[in-house]
Amino acid sequence: MSAKETTSRAPARLGRPPRGSEGDATLRILAAAKPIFLSKGYEAASIDAIAGSAGISKKTIYARFATKEDLFEAVIVRFIEENVPCVERAASEPGPVAERLHRIALTLLEVGLTVDAIAVRRIIVAEAARFPEFARLLHDFGYARVVPLVERCLEDGRASGEIAVGDIRQAGDLFLGITVRGFIERAELGLDRPGLSHVKRETLKNAIAFFTSACRKDG
Repeated sequence: MSAKETTSRAPARLGRPPRGSEGDATLRILAAAKPIFLSKGYEAASIDAIAGSAGISKKTIYARFATKEDLFEAVIVRFIEENVPCVERAASEPGPVAERLHRIALTLLEVGLTVDAIAVRRIIVAEAARFPEFARLLHDFGYARVVPLVERCLEDGRASGEIAVGDIRQAGDLFLGITVRGFIERAELGLDRPGLSHVKRETLKNAIAFFTSACRKDG
C-alpha cells in the first residue's frame, strides 16, 4: 500500500457498532471501564476516558448505560460473575467438613485478596454514602451466593455427625468472620499486602481447626 493510499483512507468512525455486534460493544465497554474505575476511583473515572480506551463513542456507551453509575454497577456485577463460580466449584467438591470449609475459605481469599477485588471494595466503601446500591449489589450478587455454600457444608457436617451446630446461619457467619473477613478488611485498609502469603495460609488453617474443634460434640 502506497503512502498516498494510506493518507487518503477515511478515518475509522466511532459510534454505533454494526448490527449483531451490540453484545461485543458492551463487553468492550466493560473491559475498558474496569481498569479505569479501579485505578482512578469512581469519581475521577470519566466516560471520555472509557470511550477512548474502548475505541467507541460516548453515544455508544450511553445507548447501553444511562449513567456512569449504571456502568459501574455493571462492572461490579461482571466482576462478581467472573469470580464466584470458582468458589462454587470449590464448595461442590466432596470430602470431610473441615477439608471442604478450608477449600471454600481459601478460594474466597484467593479471589478477595487480589488487587482488583480490594480496589472494588475500596470504591464501594468510599461511595457508600452517595451510592449505597453499590454495596447492595456486592451483597446480593456476591455475599448472598457464598453464604449458602458455607451453610450447606455445615449442614452436611451436622448430618454426618462430624460437627454439632445448632444455628447453621449463625455458625456460617461466625466461620466467615474468623476465616475470611479479617484478612480482607486488613488488606482493604492497607495493613496487609494483597495476596496469600505462607503466614496467611497457616493462620487460615489454624482458624479452621479452631472453628471445627469448637463445633464438635465433644468440643
